Amino acid sequence: MTKPTPEAVKQPIEAKDKNRLTKAIAEGRGIIESGGSKADAARAIFRLIHDEHREVVLQAFIDGANVTPKGAPTYYYNISRKFRKQKTN
Repeated sequence: MTKPTPEAVKQPIEAKDKNRLTKAIAEGRGIIESGGSKADAARAIFRLIHDEHREVVLQAFIDGANVTPKGAPTYYYNISRKFRKQKTN
């Protein structure tokens, strides 16, 4: 019996609210197009979809803020940490 590869087992994570995800990506792209930074775009995306699964947010950063796949987790960590601090204050 062969064991399935991790890629075969891994199912893509679906967004809870596809309309909100689409809006977040569009807002991020708008910020980039108007001369904003990747961090500004990623923060705007995170504010709209912070309750989504981490993988969904990472993909939104890649699609909407022109963040690299390797850079997306760093943006996620830094932005989510600041977001949690702001919520507790």
